[in-house]
Amino acid sequence: MFSTTHEIDYARYKQLKLSLEDGIMTVTLSNPGKRNAINAESCEELCHIWDDLHLDPNVEVIILTGEGDSFCSGADVAALADATQTEPRKSLTNPSSRLARKQLMSMLDCEKPIIAKVRGVAYGLGLTLALACDMVFAADGTRLCDSHVKVGLVAGDGGVLLWPLAVGIHRAKEYLMTGEPMTADVAERIGLINRALPGDKLDAHVLALAKKLQALPPHAVSYTKHALNQVLKQVAQPGFETSLGYEIYTMGMKDVAEATRAFVEKRKGKFTGT
Repeated sequence: MFSTTHEIDYARYKQLKLSLEDGIMTVTLSNPGKRNAINAESCEELCHIWDDLHLDPNVEVIILTGEGDSFCSGADVAALADATQTEPRKSLTNPSSRLARKQLMSMLDCEKPIIAKVRGVAYGLGLTLALACDMVFAADGTRLCDSHVKVGLVAGDGGVLLWPLAVGIHRAKEYLMTGEPMTADVAERIGLINRALPGDKLDAHVLALAKKLQALPPHAVSYTKHALNQVLKQVAQPGFETSLGYEIYTMGMKDVAEATRAFVEKRKGKFTGT
Protein backbone atom coordinates (compact mmCIF):
# COMPACT_ATOMS: atom_id res chain seq x y z
CA MET A 1 0.00 0.00 0.00
CA PHE A 2 1.26 3.45 -0.90
CA SER A 3 1.59 6.12 1.78
CA THR A 4 1.22 9.75 0.78
CA THR A 5 1.73 13.01 2.63
CA HIS A 6 -0.09 16.24 1.95
CA GLU A 7 1.64 19.54 2.55
CA ILE A 8 -1.02 21.98 3.75
CA ASP A 9 -0.34 25.64 3.14
CA TYR A 10 -3.01 27.51 5.11
CA ALA A 11 -1.18 30.78 4.42
CA ARG A 12 -2.60 30.80 0.89
CA TYR A 13 -6.09 31.49 2.26
CA LYS A 14 -6.66 35.25 2.30
CA GLN A 15 -10.48 35.45 2.25
CA LEU A 16 -10.97 32.74 4.87
CA LYS A 17 -9.81 33.16 8.46
CA LEU A 18 -8.76 29.89 10.06
CA SER A 19 -8.47 29.19 13.77
CA LEU A 20 -7.60 25.77 15.20
CA GLU A 21 -8.14 25.13 18.90
CA ASP A 22 -8.09 21.70 20.53
CA GLY A 23 -8.87 19.92 17.28
CA ILE A 24 -11.78 22.21 16.31
CA MET A 25 -11.11 24.32 13.21
CA THR A 26 -13.21 27.45 12.78
CA VAL A 27 -13.42 28.64 9.17
CA THR A 28 -14.61 32.25 9.01
CA LEU A 29 -15.82 33.85 5.78
CA SER A 30 -14.15 37.25 5.78
CA ASN A 31 -15.39 40.08 3.58
CA PRO A 32 -16.98 42.22 6.30
CA GLY A 33 -17.42 45.34 4.19
CA LYS A 34 -19.90 43.39 2.05
CA ARG A 35 -21.42 41.13 4.70
CA ASN A 36 -18.93 38.41 3.72
CA ALA A 37 -20.10 38.24 0.10
CA ILE A 38 -18.29 35.65 -2.00
CA ASN A 39 -15.92 37.14 -4.58
CA ALA A 40 -13.67 35.45 -7.13
CA GLU A 41 -10.89 34.90 -4.61
CA SER A 42 -13.02 33.42 -1.84
CA CYS A 43 -14.87 31.29 -4.38
CA GLU A 44 -11.58 29.70 -5.42
CA GLU A 45 -10.47 29.25 -1.81
CA LEU A 46 -13.73 27.48 -0.95
CA CYS A 47 -12.92 24.93 -3.64
CA HIS A 48 -9.74 23.86 -1.81
CA ILE A 49 -10.18 24.38 1.92
CA TRP A 50 -12.34 21.29 2.51
CA ASP A 51 -9.77 18.95 0.98
CA ASP A 52 -7.05 20.48 3.16
CA LEU A 53 -9.16 20.15 6.29
CA HIS A 54 -10.11 16.60 5.36
CA LEU A 55 -6.44 15.64 5.13
CA ASP A 56 -5.17 17.57 8.16
CA PRO A 57 -4.77 15.08 11.05
CA ASN A 58 -4.97 17.92 13.57
CA VAL A 59 -8.54 18.83 12.52
CA GLU A 60 -11.32 16.75 14.06
CA VAL A 61 -14.42 18.96 13.75
CA ILE A 62 -15.05 22.06 11.59
CA ILE A 63 -17.21 25.11 12.31
CA LEU A 64 -18.14 27.37 9.39
CA THR A 65 -19.19 30.93 10.24
CA GLY A 66 -19.00 34.54 9.03
CA GLU A 67 -17.04 37.48 10.32
CA GLY A 68 -18.94 40.11 12.29
CA ASP A 69 -22.73 40.14 12.41
CA SER A 70 -23.41 38.34 9.10
CA PHE A 71 -22.81 34.84 7.83
CA CYS A 72 -22.73 35.51 4.07
CA SER A 73 -24.82 37.69 1.76
CA GLY A 74 -24.14 35.43 -1.22
CA ALA A 75 -22.19 36.22 -4.35
CA ASP A 76 -20.79 39.74 -4.72
CA VAL A 77 -23.57 41.14 -6.92
CA ALA A 78 -21.65 44.34 -7.67
CA ALA A 79 -18.79 42.26 -9.09
CA LEU A 80 -21.32 40.19 -11.03
CA ALA A 81 -22.84 43.38 -12.45
CA ASP A 82 -19.39 44.51 -13.62
CA ALA A 83 -18.77 41.11 -15.19
CA THR A 84 -21.95 41.33 -17.27
CA GLN A 85 -20.61 44.52 -18.87
CA THR A 86 -17.34 43.01 -20.07
CA GLU A 87 -16.58 40.68 -22.94
CA PRO A 88 -16.18 37.07 -21.76
CA ARG A 89 -12.72 35.56 -21.95
CA LYS A 90 -12.17 32.72 -24.36
CA SER A 91 -12.33 29.42 -22.49
CA LEU A 92 -12.72 25.81 -23.55
CA THR A 93 -14.77 25.10 -20.44
CA ASN A 94 -17.07 27.17 -18.25
CA PRO A 95 -15.28 27.83 -14.94
CA SER A 96 -18.57 28.41 -13.12
CA SER A 97 -19.62 24.77 -13.36
CA ARG A 98 -16.31 23.49 -12.01
CA LEU A 99 -16.29 25.95 -9.11
CA ALA A 100 -19.90 25.30 -8.08
CA ARG A 101 -19.52 21.53 -8.28
CA LYS A 102 -16.15 21.51 -6.51
CA GLN A 103 -17.34 23.73 -3.63
CA LEU A 104 -20.43 21.68 -2.89
CA MET A 105 -19.05 18.19 -3.45
CA SER A 106 -15.89 18.90 -1.44
CA MET A 107 -18.05 19.80 1.54
CA LEU A 108 -20.20 16.70 1.16
CA ASP A 109 -17.13 14.48 0.66
CA CYS A 110 -15.15 15.90 3.59
CA GLU A 111 -15.53 13.08 6.09
CA LYS A 112 -15.14 15.31 9.14
CA PRO A 113 -18.21 16.90 10.74
CA ILE A 114 -18.96 20.48 9.59
CA ILE A 115 -21.28 22.68 11.66
CA ALA A 116 -22.67 25.96 10.31
CA LYS A 117 -22.95 28.81 12.82
CA VAL A 118 -25.12 31.47 11.20
CA ARG A 119 -25.90 35.06 12.14
CA GLY A 120 -27.39 38.05 10.35
CA VAL A 121 -27.99 36.98 6.76
CA ALA A 122 -27.38 33.81 4.76
CA TYR A 123 -28.40 34.56 1.18
CA GLY A 124 -27.87 32.81 -2.16
CA LEU A 125 -24.53 31.01 -2.24
CA GLY A 126 -24.10 31.88 1.44
CA LEU A 127 -27.18 29.88 2.35
CA THR A 128 -26.06 26.99 0.15
CA LEU A 129 -22.73 26.88 2.00
CA ALA A 130 -24.59 26.70 5.31
CA LEU A 131 -26.96 23.97 4.13
CA ALA A 132 -24.07 21.90 2.76
CA CYS A 133 -22.79 21.60 6.32
CA ASP A 134 -23.86 18.60 8.37
CA MET A 135 -25.82 20.67 10.89
CA VAL A 136 -26.99 24.27 10.82
CA PHE A 137 -27.66 26.51 13.83
CA ALA A 138 -28.76 30.12 13.47
CA ALA A 139 -29.26 33.05 15.79
CA ASP A 140 -32.78 34.37 16.26
CA GLY A 141 -33.43 37.14 13.77
CA THR A 142 -31.21 35.62 11.07
CA ARG A 143 -32.69 35.92 7.58
CA LEU A 144 -32.19 33.05 5.15
CA CYS A 145 -32.94 33.23 1.44
CA ASP A 146 -31.99 31.55 -1.81
CA SER A 147 -32.22 34.70 -3.90
CA HIS A 148 -30.94 33.38 -7.25
CA VAL A 149 -34.16 34.03 -9.16
CA LYS A 150 -34.14 37.68 -8.09
CA VAL A 151 -30.92 38.25 -10.03
CA GLY A 152 -32.19 36.26 -13.01
CA LEU A 153 -30.41 32.98 -12.24
CA VAL A 154 -31.42 29.39 -11.66
CA ALA A 155 -30.39 28.16 -8.19
CA GLY A 156 -27.58 26.09 -9.65
CA ASP A 157 -25.01 26.10 -6.85
CA GLY A 158 -26.73 23.45 -4.76
CA GLY A 159 -30.19 24.61 -3.72
CA VAL A 160 -31.92 22.03 -5.91
CA LEU A 161 -29.76 19.33 -4.31
CA LEU A 162 -30.18 20.39 -0.69
CA TRP A 163 -33.66 21.89 -0.25
CA PRO A 164 -36.13 19.15 -1.35
CA LEU A 165 -34.94 16.46 1.06
CA ALA A 166 -34.90 18.97 3.91
CA VAL A 167 -38.28 20.66 3.48
CA GLY A 168 -40.17 18.68 0.80
CA ILE A 169 -40.62 19.42 -2.87
CA HIS A 170 -43.49 21.92 -2.56
CA ARG A 171 -41.80 24.10 0.04
CA ALA A 172 -38.57 23.89 -1.93
CA LYS A 173 -40.40 25.15 -5.00
CA GLU A 174 -42.08 27.93 -3.04
CA TYR A 175 -38.81 29.39 -1.77
CA LEU A 176 -36.51 28.62 -4.72
CA MET A 177 -38.98 29.87 -7.34
CA THR A 178 -39.85 33.11 -5.51
CA GLY A 179 -36.56 33.94 -3.81
CA GLU A 180 -38.44 35.02 -0.69
CA PRO A 181 -36.56 35.17 2.62
CA MET A 182 -37.47 33.46 5.87
CA THR A 183 -36.46 33.96 9.48
CA ALA A 184 -34.45 31.44 11.46
CA ASP A 185 -37.48 30.29 13.46
CA VAL A 186 -39.40 29.53 10.26
CA ALA A 187 -36.36 27.70 8.87
CA GLU A 188 -36.28 25.56 12.01
CA ARG A 189 -40.01 24.88 11.88
CA ILE A 190 -39.95 23.62 8.29
CA GLY A 191 -36.77 21.58 8.81
CA LEU A 192 -34.32 23.63 6.76
CA ILE A 193 -31.98 24.14 9.75
CA ASN A 194 -31.48 22.25 12.99
CA ARG A 195 -32.32 25.03 15.42
CA ALA A 196 -32.78 28.76 15.93
CA LEU A 197 -31.15 29.98 19.14
CA PRO A 198 -30.88 33.24 21.06
CA GLY A 199 -27.89 35.11 19.71
CA ASP A 200 -26.05 35.04 23.03
CA LYS A 201 -26.43 31.24 23.23
CA LEU A 202 -25.30 30.38 19.71
CA ASP A 203 -21.53 30.23 20.23
CA ALA A 204 -21.74 28.07 23.34
CA HIS A 205 -24.27 25.69 21.76
CA VAL A 206 -22.19 25.12 18.62
CA LEU A 207 -18.97 24.68 20.58
CA ALA A 208 -20.62 22.16 22.92
CA LEU A 209 -21.91 20.18 19.95
CA ALA A 210 -18.47 20.26 18.30
CA LYS A 211 -16.93 18.85 21.48
CA LYS A 212 -19.65 16.20 21.68
CA LEU A 213 -18.86 15.05 18.14
CA GLN A 214 -15.15 15.21 18.92
CA ALA A 215 -15.57 12.85 21.90
CA LEU A 216 -17.30 10.14 19.85
CA PRO A 217 -15.49 7.39 17.90
CA PRO A 218 -14.30 9.39 14.86
CA HIS A 219 -14.68 6.68 12.23
CA ALA A 220 -18.27 6.02 13.29
CA VAL A 221 -19.15 9.70 13.02
CA SER A 222 -17.28 10.26 9.75
CA TYR A 223 -18.66 7.29 7.89
CA THR A 224 -22.20 7.86 9.13
CA LYS A 225 -21.91 11.30 7.53
CA HIS A 226 -20.44 9.80 4.37
CA ALA A 227 -23.20 7.17 4.08
CA LEU A 228 -25.97 9.74 4.56
CA ASN A 229 -24.42 12.02 1.95
CA GLN A 230 -24.33 9.14 -0.54
CA VAL A 231 -28.10 8.91 -0.17
CA LEU A 232 -28.38 12.68 -0.66
CA LYS A 233 -26.27 12.64 -3.80
CA GLN A 234 -27.88 9.57 -5.34
CA VAL A 235 -31.38 10.95 -4.88
CA ALA A 236 -30.78 14.56 -5.85
CA GLN A 237 -27.55 14.88 -7.85
CA PRO A 238 -29.20 14.61 -11.29
CA GLY A 239 -31.32 17.63 -10.38
CA PHE A 240 -28.22 19.46 -9.19
CA GLU A 241 -26.42 18.86 -12.49
CA THR A 242 -29.50 20.03 -14.41
CA SER A 243 -29.82 23.18 -12.31
CA LEU A 244 -26.12 23.90 -12.72
CA GLY A 245 -26.46 23.71 -16.50
CA TYR A 246 -29.48 25.99 -16.46
CA GLU A 247 -27.72 28.46 -14.17
CA ILE A 248 -24.93 28.77 -16.74
CA TYR A 249 -27.59 29.20 -19.44
CA THR A 250 -29.30 32.02 -17.52
CA MET A 251 -25.95 33.73 -16.90
CA GLY A 252 -25.91 34.68 -20.58
CA MET A 253 -29.32 36.35 -20.59
CA LYS A 254 -29.98 40.10 -20.63
CA ASP A 255 -32.28 39.72 -17.64
CA VAL A 256 -29.26 38.89 -15.45
CA ALA A 257 -27.49 42.07 -16.48
CA GLU A 258 -30.66 44.04 -15.80
CA ALA A 259 -31.26 42.33 -12.43
CA THR A 260 -27.74 42.93 -11.18
CA ARG A 261 -27.74 46.57 -12.35
CA ALA A 262 -31.11 47.11 -10.67
CA PHE A 263 -29.75 45.64 -7.45
CA VAL A 264 -26.72 47.91 -7.47
CA GLU A 265 -28.85 50.95 -8.39
CA LYS A 266 -31.50 50.05 -5.78
CA ARG A 267 -34.41 50.03 -8.20
CA LYS A 268 -36.95 47.56 -9.52
CA GLY A 269 -35.76 45.54 -12.51
CA LYS A 270 -37.51 45.47 -15.89
CA PHE A 271 -37.35 41.94 -17.28
CA THR A 272 -38.02 40.88 -20.84
CA GLY A 273 -37.32 37.15 -20.83
CA THR A 274 -34.27 37.59 -23.06
